[in-house]
Amino acid sequence: MKSIQLAMLVTALTVFAGEAHAAGGCGEGCYRTSGGACVVDGWGTGAKVRNECPATSRPRPPCGGRDFIWDRGKQACFQNNRDWY
Repeated sequence: MKSIQLAMLVTALTVFAGEAHAAGGCGEGCYRTSGGACVVDGWGTGAKVRNECPATSRPRPPCGGRDFIWDRGKQACFQNNRDWY
């Protein structure tokens, strides 16, 4: 009986310890916002970091296409609100 309880305790600790580093599945150095986006820790406070998650990845080139535009000031890709091209 004690071995079953010990096995359950070890399994539970392993599951919860893994979740602590994942930060909502965004990766190390990032967290999930209330809107579901992954952002770098400190990005919303004006820190001089690119909004790239996981934080250890190399920055992506500016986004493109008709639906998204790159904001240089915020260093992030946003939905394009213009309805003309």
